[in-house]
Amino acid sequence: MSTVTAQILVGQGHPYHDGINPSHRLYLLENSRPSLVLLSESLTGEANGNKVIWVPTLESTLEDALLMIAIHVIKDPEIVRLASLFFANKDNNWVVMHEDITPENLAVLHQHCRQLENTCKLVITVLRGSHLEDQLKVLKEYKMDLEVCRAGFVRLYSQWLDQTRIEGEL
Repeated sequence: MSTVTAQILVGQGHPYHDGINPSHRLYLLENSRPSLVLLSESLTGEANGNKVIWVPTLESTLEDALLMIAIHVIKDPEIVRLASLFFANKDNNWVVMHEDITPENLAVLHQHCRQLENTCKLVITVLRGSHLEDQLKVLKEYKMDLEVCRAGFVRLYSQWLDQTRIEGEL
């Protein structure tokens, strides 16, 4: 069974203080293969029904997530145009990256994403053991506002060991 190992809130930051007004949330689910699930966010509880699922590349999962945001949330015209040319599967609500796009064309799209101006704010929560832990440094190449949240304190009960492990400090 897949579990969520990271979450990205996508939205707008407040002009005078921290926080985010989210419009979308993106989950990284991991088990035998990772998947990215993008959902429209509604703080009023209304169901928006728009769900996009991608199977990312292992080596650039985080940048694939940022590309997904550029296409489906920001809707940058040039990136959307290039994606429509590059993706073999024209239904970009379901994409398997290693089947639907060449590595060269994917690199072009990632480069275009790095050039996007500050169009949104991201809050990236990365849980321990997430595949994204080793990919966070690539965020330095992007211009959007962001906050990265990593586990500083963990209390986990192990059924196998029948004990609780505590790491970090509050």
